[in-house]
Amino acid sequence: MQKRSISLAVAVAASLAASPATRAQEPDTGDLLEESAELDKFVVTADPLGSQAEELPIPVGVLTGEQLYLRNNGGAVGEVLEGQLGVTGSYFGPVSSRPIIRGQQGPRVTVLENRIGSLDVSDLSPDHAVTVDPLIAEQIEVIRGPGTLIYGSGAEGGVVNVVTNRIPKQLPHRTVTGAVEVRGDTAASEEAFAAKADGAFGNVAWHLDYVNRETDDVDIDGYATRTSIRREEAEEGEPVEEEKGTLANSDSDSDAYAAGLSWIGETFTLGASYSKYENNYGLPGSSHEHEHEEGEGHGDEEEEGEGGAKIELDQDRVDLYGEYTGFGGPIKALRFEAGINDYEHTEFEPDGEAGTKFENDAWEGRLELVHTLGEWQGVAGVQVLDRDFKAVGEEAFVPQTDTNSLGLFLLEERRFDDLRFSISARYEALEHDPSGALDEYDENAGSFALGFVWDQGQRLVPSLNLAYTERHPKAEELYSDGPHIATGLFEIGDASLGKEKNKSVDFGVAYRGSRVRWGVSVFYKAAGDYIFLRENGEVEDGLPVAEYVQDDAIFYGYEAEVETHLAKTAYGDLDLRLWTDIVRGELDDSRQGNDDLPRIPPQRFGASLGWLAERWSAGVDWTRYMGQGRVSDFELETGAYTMLDAHLLFGFDLGPGHLDLFIRGTNLLDERGRRHASFLKDYAPIPGQSVHGGVRFHFL
Repeated sequence: MQKRSISLAVAVAASLAASPATRAQEPDTGDLLEESAELDKFVVTADPLGSQAEELPIPVGVLTGEQLYLRNNGGAVGEVLEGQLGVTGSYFGPVSSRPIIRGQQGPRVTVLENRIGSLDVSDLSPDHAVTVDPLIAEQIEVIRGPGTLIYGSGAEGGVVNVVTNRIPKQLPHRTVTGAVEVRGDTAASEEAFAAKADGAFGNVAWHLDYVNRETDDVDIDGYATRTSIRREEAEEGEPVEEEKGTLANSDSDSDAYAAGLSWIGETFTLGASYSKYENNYGLPGSSHEHEHEEGEGHGDEEEEGEGGAKIELDQDRVDLYGEYTGFGGPIKALRFEAGINDYEHTEFEPDGEAGTKFENDAWEGRLELVHTLGEWQGVAGVQVLDRDFKAVGEEAFVPQTDTNSLGLFLLEERRFDDLRFSISARYEALEHDPSGALDEYDENAGSFALGFVWDQGQRLVPSLNLAYTERHPKAEELYSDGPHIATGLFEIGDASLGKEKNKSVDFGVAYRGSRVRWGVSVFYKAAGDYIFLRENGEVEDGLPVAEYVQDDAIFYGYEAEVETHLAKTAYGDLDLRLWTDIVRGELDDSRQGNDDLPRIPPQRFGASLGWLAERWSAGVDWTRYMGQGRVSDFELETGAYTMLDAHLLFGFDLGPGHLDLFIRGTNLLDERGRRHASFLKDYAPIPGQSVHGGVRFHFL
């Protein structure tokens, strides 16, 4: 007999408490928060030592189970994680939304699929989609703070690891297992279908999965374009023409499928998978940008675009995995992982003509040696990346660039009585070789981190993480030179940019009681030679000019939550969760005038009330997004808004499997909110009031 969970939310190790976990069977005694501690037991696969969340000195979140299932609308990783502590989505429409962690986005947050980079170009521009559909995820791991250096200098702001079973690493408990799922919503008229199956014959395990999503233009409250912009352009004789209540050109049609095969023995595993991802989606706001550009730079001879620009994306990917554990002695395992990628997407103009084409042929590999040396356990490894990037067309604002990097890393851990101590270090050599006469970038970077968790077996557990990290500039920061319609800017890079040098501290305290659990994490980062995009007040090709510049900056903030078990009755259990987070980002001095950095998310407050019964769960979630008045030059403020969501989920045992039915309402107040961290906030508010529903059948 199963009890259903309200929120299977984020399990935060060492600094933040976890949300209630799904129970495999109804317990005889004890209350929910005692059992919810099991979420801390989840193995964090992004950690090369396979540690549980509660054992790590860095803030780690694990999104799995029903919460992942309930939030899996839209197909963008950033939207699935929106609202988790310290995390928001970049929101360039419902398809293109990348995670933002503690105010860090784009090239500072690395998205992984099974510990290997997504190998797309989503970090290049906010309108480029991540090529991992969350519907195939078993769990999604979020690592915040500075303890991410084993994944490269580009992971300095955080890591999001989407865990799938595309390469099986364990033999299934039955010959065939799997699930079939159908879901939809009203705001985007989404129709989604997903299926996956796992099985084995002898020592050979196999996996298949398929996902299809189709959406129409998203319903919104009012007009998409900000009122002040509509008024200003009307006064200039160029009124914005758009349909009220609709985010134009936000439709999408995607397919993703994969097949994997592994040989799994007692000490040796070898596997491979092939996956394909296709997505044809619109770019909200592009109609306005193209009309503006044509009016400014091309005169009346151009026809006004209708419908907006589209992206047609295609990725073929092969992943490899191997592990040997039969050494004995101090060597525990030798592990190899790799991803090989053939990616391209074409941006079509509003008139349907092919515009800019992006190609990204890349491969990434990791080799790790897990070992013990006396009281120490650790992993030593090497990471290699080879990337050939090319963009051809009128809006190819970044030149063809070949990027190669070699990283060496070491992570060691030891327990001293009640103190768990970890130390990690990374050396990375990176080379950007652009076409033409542009200067080559060829530099080395070094990083290290120290972590402490004081666990006395008591309920109160403090932790501390210190780090010094260096980040190489990305190709777009060095070599951009041209109009970037997605950001609405004419971007200019600087080939003389150097490394960022970051000093970070993260301190947390978690309390794990039987009826109350709470956690607080505070962080501070001094970013030396921080690279950011700054507008200079000039106009080129009808677009504001923005330059990539360097200056010292600081980021600081906190994340906090508390959960309490309110009541346990014969009709179910009632729990309450309260939370808040905030990040500030500003220049370390005022030499540039205004010292506020652009696109920093505002403070948020949240409350969740959940009711758990034997076969069903229900919950109400309230989130208050505060207004953001701390803005950079040429950036508009955003107002506050409130999100009210609710859900109801039923579960049934049906002989050979289990059936889940759910209904979820989002933005029930039909608020017109704008994500301050989004480049598109002035032209794309969040989706309006929507009802989501779905059914999922597990055959066991």
